[in-house]
Amino acid sequence: MNLKENRTLRTAMLCLLYFAQGFPWGFVIYALISFFIEGGYSRAETVLISGTAVLPWSFKFLWAPMIDSIRWPALGLRRPWIAFAQLGMAATLLAANRIGSIDALQKGSTIDLPLWAIDWLAWLPGSEISAADTSVSVLVFIGGVFFLHNCFASLQDVATDALAVDILEEHERGRVNGFMWGSKTLGIAVGTYGGAVMIESYGMNAAIQAQAVMVLVILAAVLMVRERSGEKLFPWSRGSAASKQIAALRSPIVVLQELCRALALWTTAIGVLVAIFTSVCQGVFINLASDTFLNVFHWSASDYSKVQGSYGVAAEVIGALAGGFFCDRFGRRKMALIGGLVASGGLITFGLLHPYWVSDSFSGLWIIPLFKGAIAFQTVSLFSLYMKISWTTAKATQFTLYMAVSNFGVFLGSQLNRLDWERWMLFVLGGTSALIPIVLLLMMKPDLVVKKRLEDEKSGEPV
Repeated sequence: MNLKENRTLRTAMLCLLYFAQGFPWGFVIYALISFFIEGGYSRAETVLISGTAVLPWSFKFLWAPMIDSIRWPALGLRRPWIAFAQLGMAATLLAANRIGSIDALQKGSTIDLPLWAIDWLAWLPGSEISAADTSVSVLVFIGGVFFLHNCFASLQDVATDALAVDILEEHERGRVNGFMWGSKTLGIAVGTYGGAVMIESYGMNAAIQAQAVMVLVILAAVLMVRERSGEKLFPWSRGSAASKQIAALRSPIVVLQELCRALALWTTAIGVLVAIFTSVCQGVFINLASDTFLNVFHWSASDYSKVQGSYGVAAEVIGALAGGFFCDRFGRRKMALIGGLVASGGLITFGLLHPYWVSDSFSGLWIIPLFKGAIAFQTVSLFSLYMKISWTTAKATQFTLYMAVSNFGVFLGSQLNRLDWERWMLFVLGGTSALIPIVLLLMMKPDLVVKKRLEDEKSGEPV
């Protein structure tokens, strides 16, 4: 079985890999943060969790030149990196689970650690660890664990995105991107809803064990398929690289030079700013929504997580599939604009309705599916747009750059929760930030990038 020649198989595998990225995200960003807030931590304190969980996804820009430069063509260009990343994801979870009990998520709960581990965790912003400490708070420990875990998860994400760029046909990119994003949201549902049930019923240690098992199952699936016909399934198997022209080692300087050439165009450069600013509102929403629903509407952490994992994820799936369908027919930029306007309008409206939050007749439930559905709709459209404007031989690195700075935008947005502002003001701030990329999208000319790529192909330039 190989991915290049089998459309159904490559679609299923890409969706499975995106599912693997989704469930730890949902578990940490929605379930864990809400349980920590319920345990007595403030919104600002839980930024440590969201920050350390999101920041590694910004490292994707570092991983991209690495996977483009160091390759094992006989095993596939991307599959070895995907397998390595998944092994690291499973190892971090299994190691964390063996250190001790982390079931208590209330403020003041601690866990004893070796001195080297405490020294390593001391660098986390807001950790407040001193040299004399022999234990750390469970919040800090879990933040450190998922920082490491998401370093490997982001590496898998880079390799998966590169695989998608390599093997997807132009006409199927919008549709498959919709399926991929929908799969990721299903993973988020498992992590959010299932994670909440696991924590509530069996404890944090059991929840982490379950995630490790899921990663290992997906790793087994990756090991059973080839990227291209004739390649090795395992290092000791028979087979060879699909093309003799693919080098195992490639200078990262060449990759960066090609990336600079790609970003020299107006549209590709503007795409970097679009990727950052479209994500800031998502970062604001993460901690702010948990804090608002638990401390203003008095929901339990379990109920909030289950709503995020059901209504929120259902809206994301619908938004992702609709975004993939419509962007292929009506244009990527148009659909991204519509998604951004709906997300922005929803946050601003919800914030301005703050005088009614205390009313028994007011339900804030609608903001979760509206915002998340609009963001998924916009994100899938942008994914397809980024693929279209990624060109030169460093197109995988260029696409990953957009993904990396997008996650950095989420990180920046989460840090805004440290501001001592009223909740409604932060909702309005998040909605306002979502208007900036709308202006930038209107300035982009993706067809000119395609024209440039075709001109280079005709002239014999590498693309």
